[in-house]
Amino acid sequence: MASFDVRVVNDDQEGIRGARVVLGFTSVLMGMTDEKYTDSDGYAEFDRYDEGEVEVFVDGSSYGNYLYENDGGITITI
Repeated sequence: MASFDVRVVNDDQEGIRGARVVLGFTSVLMGMTDEKYTDSDGYAEFDRYDEGEVEVFVDGSSYGNYLYENDGGITITI
């Protein structure tokens, strides 16, 4: 199982609090995750997902596809 964070930042690379993050998985069986909101440093944490490709949505807009693996955790910065 893989764990990873999505960090949402502004133009100055400062974390944005309260951004809504939803993940869309390419695997039909996994679908979409529950929504999570970023903390005061801009992080939303996702735990215990199968490895694979994910599309990241922030506040309803797609920010691209990312590949994550069970490598001890990664951070996807948007």
